Amino acid sequence: MLVAVARFTDPLEAQIACGRLRAEGIDAHVADAHMGLANWEWRLAVGGTRVLVDEADVEFARTVMRDLDAGRFALDAESPQQPPLRSPDRESWSSRIAWIALMLFGLPLPWKRKPARDDEAMREM
Repeated sequence: MLVAVARFTDPLEAQIACGRLRAEGIDAHVADAHMGLANWEWRLAVGGTRVLVDEADVEFARTVMRDLDAGRFALDAESPQQPPLRSPDRESWSSRIAWIALMLFGLPLPWKRKPARDDEAMREM
């Protein structure tokens, strides 16, 4: 049987907490997230978005949630900073002309993108 270990007013916070629990090896689920997003004014009326775990994992899950609330999983300021990711440039002239034709004339044209490279997630140097 599943037991609620945390409740959140924001479904996205519940998804983050669920991801942390899953990273710790706990089978966690988020309940009422779609209702909270679709009917945001009902969030508090139904008790918020719940994070559910199996009865056997409740104590460990509550420990992880306390650690999460205490900020024990936060990144250190001294940790080495990675350069930011930038999106790969795959636009070609034909795609830009096709976009202009679509915006100006409402005429969809086929276009060809540049081929993907192995280093798709390039870092700025």
